[in-house]
Amino acid sequence: MQRSPADETEFVWLEIISGRAESRNRQVDTNNNRERTLLVRVIDRRRVGSHRTGASSIGELEGAVRLAIAQSRGREPLPGMLHLPVDEAPLQLAENLWDPQIAELNPERVRSLFKPWLDRRGLVQLHWAAARVSVFNSRGIRRQTQVTTANIQARVGRRPGGGRAAGAARSLTALNPREVVNRARQRHSTGSVGELPPGSLPIVLSPEATCQVCDILNRVAFSAIAYYHGSSFLREHLDVQVFDRAFNLRDDGTDPDGLPFPFDLEGTAKRPVELISKGTPKTPAVDQRQAAQLGLTATAHAIGGNDARAMNLFMLPGESTDEELLQVADGGLWIGWLDQVECFEPGRVQIRAYARGVRQIVDGALGGGIPDLIWEDSLLRALSNLAGLGRSTVVRVGHDGFLGGTSAPALAVSGVGGLRLADS
Repeated sequence: MQRSPADETEFVWLEIISGRAESRNRQVDTNNNRERTLLVRVIDRRRVGSHRTGASSIGELEGAVRLAIAQSRGREPLPGMLHLPVDEAPLQLAENLWDPQIAELNPERVRSLFKPWLDRRGLVQLHWAAARVSVFNSRGIRRQTQVTTANIQARVGRRPGGGRAAGAARSLTALNPREVVNRARQRHSTGSVGELPPGSLPIVLSPEATCQVCDILNRVAFSAIAYYHGSSFLREHLDVQVFDRAFNLRDDGTDPDGLPFPFDLEGTAKRPVELISKGTPKTPAVDQRQAAQLGLTATAHAIGGNDARAMNLFMLPGESTDEELLQVADGGLWIGWLDQVECFEPGRVQIRAYARGVRQIVDGALGGGIPDLIWEDSLLRALSNLAGLGRSTVVRVGHDGFLGGTSAPALAVSGVGGLRLADS
């Protein structure tokens, strides 16, 4: 750090060991991967440059710094005094960030975990990661931690109305894989296959599907890059109620009920941040530099490079039971899973997704399955028309894996259009 010729220098070191296992036809297949990444960022003559490498020797580090400086010289100087963060706030370390059982997983141990499910129909996938993260900069930041993450997905049945479920945790004990598998079985439809009713319909999204909705909303609307370049609807709607007042979304890397992480990749201590309060967007995610450029308050959400994003999302639950949600959406559809969620019009958060595990809601209860659907809708519209929020939540791993995840309940939407059969 002291040998860097730049005015200011930052190193972010990521070391990740990850694995995947899948049960199918009484077999368990596993694989493992190791990754080491160094992110270098410099400020030199008010210009910012960065470089990513897998290098670790002193000579390679010096070369990475020189490449970051070379990149900075091709950029325009930023206005004002620009510095890397100085954050002396103590970390609110959450408990159980590191689980030796996850860190030491091997094929034999994984097979023993999967054994109870090998004689049953369905598919179970387990993804895990053990990561060590360090952030150092020339202004005195020294942050280090190690975390583990386990993520399980279960699927029962290939026919329409098949059951799906997921869960994630920092430890195998908190993961409770048996509960996730049982949830998938309970959602599996064994009845006749129905037809898609015409017109606008009430729907209930499972907690897993709600997590996917929150994730795409976060990436296309609340990320620093989306806000900076003007594609985010937040540019026109900060502090304006655009969602239902029951919709509250916060980010909190200190909350052990999600997948906590104590600091961002600038080394700034995490804290609770309100992203949406009573249907009103409050702030995008911004690091210190972006906050200065945009005239906003930094939110401790740096993820490396030139972006910032909330990584520890919580959609606050409501008071409805599962039965009550099905009653308010009677005659509509239950959607258990969303795949391939993409946004093709960020200004309205217009999304397209495959809806799977779809079932009819008949007399306030789950009925027969419906073939997979394509759902096209504006989240600005759909999330302004909530009919209820569940009281229990599910945690799913976030888009960037071990850094965090999303906690969300089931939700009911009063009327949804844009549903069509996936093969039509």
